[in-house]
Amino acid sequence: MKVLEKILLILCILCLMAGAMAYDAFYAAPKRFTPRYETLSSEAIPAQLDDVTILFFSDLDYNRFMNKDRLEKLVKAVNNVSPDVIIFGGDLFDADTGPVSEQVLLDLTDGLKRMEAPLGKFAVLGDTDHMNDTMLDFVRRVLYDADFELLENKSIPIRNTGSQSVTLVGLDNGLNGSLSTRLAYASVSPSTYAITVCHTPDTADRVPADLTDYFLAGHSHGGQIFYGFGAYYMPEQAFNYLRGKHSVSGAFTLDITSGVGTTGQDVRFLANAEIVLYRLKHIESQTPQQPQAPQVQQPQDTQEQQVEP
Repeated sequence: MKVLEKILLILCILCLMAGAMAYDAFYAAPKRFTPRYETLSSEAIPAQLDDVTILFFSDLDYNRFMNKDRLEKLVKAVNNVSPDVIIFGGDLFDADTGPVSEQVLLDLTDGLKRMEAPLGKFAVLGDTDHMNDTMLDFVRRVLYDADFELLENKSIPIRNTGSQSVTLVGLDNGLNGSLSTRLAYASVSPSTYAITVCHTPDTADRVPADLTDYFLAGHSHGGQIFYGFGAYYMPEQAFNYLRGKHSVSGAFTLDITSGVGTTGQDVRFLANAEIVLYRLKHIESQTPQQPQAPQVQQPQDTQEQQVEP
């Protein structure tokens, strides 16, 4: 094969690869809700909650690119992994949403209501949820009618089959919400395993490290279009932590989901739309055994043998 033919073949392959990636980014990736599986292991997680699963998704951004058909795919993806608990991380509607009609509210409520979680469904507020009072009323109404409990700077216990529990802490977003860590952690015990949920990742720097074991956030869409040295979408309050996992103060892990919706452009590249399923695992206490004192052998009584001369 001549050199020119080799060069043309390589160029054709590169063009095909670029075309395939572009097709995936613009047409497939925004509609593909990939499950990500994580395990949270700790001695502080009670045995009664061993193997309990918590599904986290964020940034629905409904009523622009996310529509009724796409929401139906999301509902099926969520129910297919059979979570015990569902948590929504905020931004119910897109920032550039069109008119929110009564039918839009009904369709959205119906989809979220059909997400199944026997141990409860919970949510926190994002920045688009606070766009104005009308939007906030819409969000509260949809979440309430879809059986999601809204956690606004408060904590609640999550139980399974008995009295043992882990603590779920819900914070308002750090961009335009009424964030109060004092209220949220007021009744949180240092001895309990605490999962904190907040829409904005950078809020992780403001929570009490001794009362936080794991921190869930969204907001950034993972950059939405990520190209290594930067990203298309880098919103305020996701400057310090844009995507992935981070150790905060060496005390707890911050885990940022790339969300399920899109904003600005309906495209995703190296930032898959995802739902995250966390499995709780109880670890038996590894208390070191106290060394036993060495046993001292008592001398036995002996009689001297007298030797006759």
